[in-house]
Amino acid sequence: MYRALAWLIAAPLYLSSLLPLRVHYFFGRIITWLLRGVFKYRRQVIETNLKGAFPKEDDVTRRGIARDYYRHLGEVIVEIVWSMTRSGRHIRRKGFYTVDPEGEKILNEAFAAHAPLVVLLSHTGNWEIASDLTAYMSNPAFSPEDMTVAYQTLHSPLSEQLFRVLRHHRLKTPDSLVPSHKILRLMLERRSEPRVYFFIADQYPYGGVSQTNTFFGLKTEWFTGGEAIARKLHMPVLYIYLDRERRGKYVVKISQICPDASQTEAGFVTDTYAALLEKDLSARKENWLWSHRRWKNLWPYNCKEEKK
Repeated sequence: MYRALAWLIAAPLYLSSLLPLRVHYFFGRIITWLLRGVFKYRRQVIETNLKGAFPKEDDVTRRGIARDYYRHLGEVIVEIVWSMTRSGRHIRRKGFYTVDPEGEKILNEAFAAHAPLVVLLSHTGNWEIASDLTAYMSNPAFSPEDMTVAYQTLHSPLSEQLFRVLRHHRLKTPDSLVPSHKILRLMLERRSEPRVYFFIADQYPYGGVSQTNTFFGLKTEWFTGGEAIARKLHMPVLYIYLDRERRGKYVVKISQICPDASQTEAGFVTDTYAALLEKDLSARKENWLWSHRRWKNLWPYNCKEEKK
């Protein structure tokens, strides 16, 4: 029932995705206006996050970051819809997503020498379209069938089905998208196979296994599932940053955190990931999901925002 309803909701989006990208960006401006000016989407969450992360910036500067963030979010939404009927190769031909050559070399060499491996990334750039990573690479050492993305399941059954329906065109195998609570079992079962496992590691852990460190000067909790599994299975760990150079132009940047996580101290991988992400976001502040309740354990958001 939920799956059928999800397809009913998704059908108009698939039809609208056939429109040219410039038309989608026109709607993106409308969505930005609605989010920022009409609905004030999670405005207090965004303002609180920015004030905590950038306390030395004045109010005018932080409002500018928030304005740029809303525009970025509106564009990400319409880009996701536009990409629903576009192949990864088509997206690459348009120059929409490219992979930094040095980063591609690092990823290919790590896969050839050490696969399976773990990749940590965050909600930067257009993280949804980035799932077609191999299509954006010049000469990938692995195929789309070798990739698995771990994700947090949604509480609402309808939202969970809609999540999967909107991504079904990018699911190459049943193991392409796996709930995080099932990922360890999958990785143990397929530990001898050369695969790339992606963990989006910047969400609030909500009671899961976590580690605390300092991020933008704030006490911050992180998921540690990717690090824990990599340490257990002697896997290398890489970091991916999805840089948004301008509208419709994203560059995938890749660096190595460690060649074998089992040879590092507990917490090293997560601390390094957090440091790399902070450095990248400091250079392009709007390029993150600031509407996440990233520091929910530190600041009380108002009741109205909590109910959303």
